[in-house]
Amino acid sequence: MNAKLRNMSVPVGIAALTLAGILSTLSAGATEKKSETISTEVSEALTSLSVRSKLVEKLGADALRIDVSFTGETATLTGEVAKAPSQKLAEEVALSVKGVKKVDNKVTQKVPEGTVDASETAVKNLALALKVKGILIGEIGTNALKIDVEAADGVVSLRGKLDKPDTAKAALKKIGATKGVKKVVNLLS
Repeated sequence: MNAKLRNMSVPVGIAALTLAGILSTLSAGATEKKSETISTEVSEALTSLSVRSKLVEKLGADALRIDVSFTGETATLTGEVAKAPSQKLAEEVALSVKGVKKVDNKVTQKVPEGTVDASETAVKNLALALKVKGILIGEIGTNALKIDVEAADGVVSLRGKLDKPDTAKAALKKIGATKGVKKVVNLLS
């Protein structure tokens, strides 16, 4: 294992474990909120986030280029990994998430261009974006699915069109107070 990869594994692991804990808390909070039954769409979005979080936790930087969608009881994984063992591991990780009964694994192996240091930053940015997306889903339900979230070095950008712009006000306050968020750029319309 080269020195750059060894130095990266601890911060990546910490970021992934932090993200996993946050998303499990958000998922539990969203299901308990107002003792309502959450819609299928919100439930599937939360399961997708849980799978993505678990992939980042277990695969680290190799999970950065894996996309997850979830319908019914099936998680669909698409994208690329750098290491061949990560292809099969991605499927096993997805199956370990509550609610996932089947995995359609379309992940391929391709050695990425770029440095390991860039991957560490990308993992941190992804962890923050997933945390914010989880907050949005927990606060505004299916409306959160209309919002694109990007994070870069603590700056979170929200883009999308909401039926009622006032819908996101409470969520924006909560996001602004979230650990790791330095600034929120609200581009919602």
